[in-house]
Amino acid sequence: MEKEILHSDDELILRVKKGDMQAFEALYDRYNKRLFHFILRFVRERDLAEDILQETFLRIFKKRKSYRKTAHFSTYLFTIGRNLCLDALKTWEKRHILYDQEDYVKKAMDLSKQPPEKLEDAEMSEIVQREIHTLPRDLREILLLNKYSELSYEEIARIVESTPAAVKQKAYRAMVSLRRKFKKLSA
Repeated sequence: MEKEILHSDDELILRVKKGDMQAFEALYDRYNKRLFHFILRFVRERDLAEDILQETFLRIFKKRKSYRKTAHFSTYLFTIGRNLCLDALKTWEKRHILYDQEDYVKKAMDLSKQPPEKLEDAEMSEIVQREIHTLPRDLREILLLNKYSELSYEEIARIVESTPAAVKQKAYRAMVSLRRKFKKLSA
């Protein structure tokens, strides 16, 4: 059996520029889960997140010949995903209320059927997600990119068009804000 050779993102994107579908699939396999989880946490709607994920990779493929390395490929990818999220949220927020009461009741009913230990985990996860989404958009975005997508401050700075120092400060402010919210909830 032939041993699979791991290629760098740079090698793969150069092959993608030449139309190599296997290289494109390798990049997709490498990043689709991380990007999907970032998008899902950002937009909080699975179908919309799946659409944005597909659109992100479609744009990568369509614009493959014009790709210029100015940063890590992951930065380029997450920038496209982030911009699509922002566009989708502008449209989505005009049509939906963030916490539709009916959906909240359905979730609560589904959770009530879980064993107690799973119920506590699910409730805590729901509380964390709800509190993250109460943060201002810029803080929430940086927190999601850093903590959940595991991008460096430098990569995030390129994505949000800021400086690493400003990104680090916003990540800190987001964490402080969340700690305050959890203290109030536990009091």
